Amino acid sequence: MGVKELISDSCSSASMIEPLLCGIVLGLIPVTLAGLFVAAWNQYRRGTLLD
Repeated sequence: MGVKELISDSCSSASMIEPLLCGIVLGLIPVTLAGLFVAAWNQYRRGTLLD
């Protein structure tokens, strides 16, 4: 197994992992924002119920 084969193998696996990681990061952003809005809404609702 030569050096060129090792380099091409690592590049092909990296080219598959990068879009996967990008999708995970881009998917976490809306989920995190939705969770923050739900938490804020729950605190707002609880505050109005106590008054």
